Amino acid sequence: MNDETRGAAGTREAAPEELSCEESLALVYEYLDGELPPDWNDAVRRHVEKCRLCYPYFDFERMFLDYVHEAGEGTERASPELERRIRDLISGETGD
Repeated sequence: MNDETRGAAGTREAAPEELSCEESLALVYEYLDGELPPDWNDAVRRHVEKCRLCYPYFDFERMFLDYVHEAGEGTERASPELERRIRDLISGETGD
């Protein structure tokens, strides 16, 4: 995602009426995860609905995420302690 698009969607600036393919593709995961503000979500949806180049990409990513979600159903989650330790390692905190 380019900094301009991330900043605009992240700071909830109003979405433009039309997005370019580059802008839409930069927002694919936030769009599919439902993490965009409503006006940005609508702008991406409008673009994807009419763009022959972007629609197949978004459709593939949606199917991939659906598959990953379905594959993870019924699997055991990590314990809260393990999750905390992993977060600490990622953030650089060792707790020692």
